[in-house]
Amino acid sequence: MKGTQLQCCPMFRVDRLGSSFYLETYGCSLNKADSDIMVAILSSNGYEQVSSPDDADVIILNSCGVKEPTEDRVISRLAELASSDLPIIITGCLPKISLQRIEHILPAVRAILGPQSMDILNEVMRRVLDGERGIVHLNRDSSSKLQYFEGPPNSVICTIPICEGCLGSCTYCAVRLARGSVRSYRIEEIQRVVQRCVNKGYREIRLTAQDAGVFGTDTGENLHNLLRELDCIDGSHRFRLGMFNPELLLSSLPDIIEVLESEHFFRFFHAPLQSASNQVLRQMGRKYTVEEWESLVNMIRNRLSDTTIATDIIVGFPGETDQDFEDTIDLIERIRPEVVNISKYGDRPNTPASRSKEKVPTSTRKDRSRRLSALVAEISLEQNQSWVGRTVHVLVTGEAPKGGLFCRTISYKPVIVHDEAIFGQVIATKILSAKRTHLVGKFTL
Repeated sequence: MKGTQLQCCPMFRVDRLGSSFYLETYGCSLNKADSDIMVAILSSNGYEQVSSPDDADVIILNSCGVKEPTEDRVISRLAELASSDLPIIITGCLPKISLQRIEHILPAVRAILGPQSMDILNEVMRRVLDGERGIVHLNRDSSSKLQYFEGPPNSVICTIPICEGCLGSCTYCAVRLARGSVRSYRIEEIQRVVQRCVNKGYREIRLTAQDAGVFGTDTGENLHNLLRELDCIDGSHRFRLGMFNPELLLSSLPDIIEVLESEHFFRFFHAPLQSASNQVLRQMGRKYTVEEWESLVNMIRNRLSDTTIATDIIVGFPGETDQDFEDTIDLIERIRPEVVNISKYGDRPNTPASRSKEKVPTSTRKDRSRRLSALVAEISLEQNQSWVGRTVHVLVTGEAPKGGLFCRTISYKPVIVHDEAIFGQVIATKILSAKRTHLVGKFTL
């Protein structure tokens, strides 16, 4: 496919009143924030978002390529959508990870944009509606995406990016190839966006990034100062800090914990471990040791009670031995993180790990994943059962998928309540029972 490289241009109001778009989003919270920004840009220029591709003039698919199964699902969905003959705009990380695969499955695609190509979205929409095809723009904008930010409608939850890109060199990761080097938003700009969101009624504000720990490394600011300034914003909202890699916060963690003792913050920390073998961590290109990760977790738990520790584990990384995996099992049994996200290793394009000669057999990866998943399920249920009988305050954030209201404790524990309340309220709740994935409670009004 021959692509047309676009020059960034200012937003302008279209003369196509009544044109509509359908948007699907895959992937992480950063992608979801990007989708909110895209909706804000297009809505401010006269386009209407619709809930079905059958009602749309243009389909936008915000893609993800962090794992092969996700990529396969996106490609399969693209093939389905292509049968409608509607113009399709593909954005997100996948174009910078597997561009050739997109072009192969969808040779007549109208436009392909990178995850940092927001400034030209409005122009691309106009050109696509005019019938143009083969538009490719993967360059990074020079301006801040936050200038367009608006939270999602009909929700008390919004996701605000504080930076994107990373400083890592993980040998298995393709997202760093898509998002590039660190770009932090200024504290002053983030404050303005947060204040606007609080004024509009958002009560759970997620501060997201590829790695929150790198915030400010390119601007001379830092995460501690950002959190401290945000804590000064009055309101009944709560912030959830996004994922951070351990090595970048070890020295500043005491100061960060001090800020997060505020009622404005959920007691939630997401620090990936990936493996409890230092040898595997070195092969992964991770820049911390198992001992440093464990020290970080202990420091958090010693300072903040009822804290939720979330972590990530990759099983079957190239070269992972039986003993390496046993070390991971032992550490999870000992530390008992509240949330463990488990991934079976899979090759990603153009990564050093994909070229390894020490691949772990698929059957072994599956067995290890099943065993670790069973342990995590057991731990999760036991920990949730320890909350039964307690009365806690929860933030009501929306409807639960299978009925009732979905709520969060200050420890970010999910609670389902089958009572009535207004979204955004904080209500005293007695915990009646526990499931592996959530607590069940009753408001004590």
